[in-house]
Amino acid sequence: MCPLRRSFPLVQIISTTTATTTSATTALSLASTPPPTPTVTDRVFMDFSLCPNNFLPDRADTISPLCSDSSLLGRVILGLYGNLVPITVSNFKSMCLGLNATSSSYKNTLVHRVFPGQYFLAGRQGRPDKGEVRPPHDLPRNTETVDAKAFALTHSRPGVVSLSLSENDDDDEIKLDPAYRNVEFLVTTGPGPCPQLDNKNIVFGTVLEGNGGASLCNGDSEILN
Repeated sequence: MCPLRRSFPLVQIISTTTATTTSATTALSLASTPPPTPTVTDRVFMDFSLCPNNFLPDRADTISPLCSDSSLLGRVILGLYGNLVPITVSNFKSMCLGLNATSSSYKNTLVHRVFPGQYFLAGRQGRPDKGEVRPPHDLPRNTETVDAKAFALTHSRPGVVSLSLSENDDDDEIKLDPAYRNVEFLVTTGPGPCPQLDNKNIVFGTVLEGNGGASLCNGDSEILN
């Protein structure tokens, strides 16, 4: 199915707070049979809004929103599985917390592809002035991408958050950089499961509250206590 390209929303992170581990909301299964029952260790909120068109101004200032007249769609709270895939979760939180103008973060970046009734993609690397993520070079290498246990959870319902590996569309020039770190993520929007994503992408969280992410968006994000 071709991705929807009629309008480009932005994911904008304004608040920057210290990440705090929360109490687990579910217990990690001790059973050896996958998939495990994940533990929600951290929460992140993102406020999503819709850009009215796909024409982006040529901005050098990456702090200013690319779409200043966007309409708010709502807040989404994500629960992250830090006990199951700690490196993936840690890198995602670091991208949410970009602390200054030169830090790589999801701030002012586009949800660049939407597959209606399936999922959307965000976090493509490239030019910040075009709504793409500044390539991060200070993140730990994610060894979970070659760990079979990290792929145990499935995309069985709406609201699954995963590190995009099979669907990653960063340019090859960026991927060939020895310091390359993949930070592209996807969120399933439903109504049904997306089995084509299973065993190929690392599920590291879930939508706990809100449905703004089911539409195209731009937003605030913050680590919650």
